[in-house]
Amino acid sequence: MRAAVFEGWKLTLCAAAPKWHSDTVSAILLPEGIDGAQVIARAFTRYNLALGAGLSKVAGKLFRIGHLGDLNELMLLGGIAGAEMAMLDVGVKVEPGSGVAAAQNYWRTHSPVRAANNLAVAKTGVAA
Repeated sequence: MRAAVFEGWKLTLCAAAPKWHSDTVSAILLPEGIDGAQVIARAFTRYNLALGAGLSKVAGKLFRIGHLGDLNELMLLGGIAGAEMAMLDVGVKVEPGSGVAAAQNYWRTHSPVRAANNLAVAKTGVAA
């Protein structure tokens, strides 16, 4: 997810320091003048994608995308694509396909933690 935000979209996370980055949700800050509620509404009404809103001091300044639970990389690519299309639709200046491409490049070159467990299950027939 962070590859899509930083490398693809050239945006930032609300959690500025890497020590605060989450493995379960990312709050993506939008450029000045873009209303996060518009991105969220467009994502839902046009692409059937549910994104979270910014709360309190960051209300309207960002959107949140969850990446936890029964979710794999291919499912998250769909969420990244939907968020990207919604951002483009409301005027965010991102390169079409850039977030998806950055996430794909990251996942193709980094082994997921799950892969080691899947290999162990394949060899032993027993889930860890």
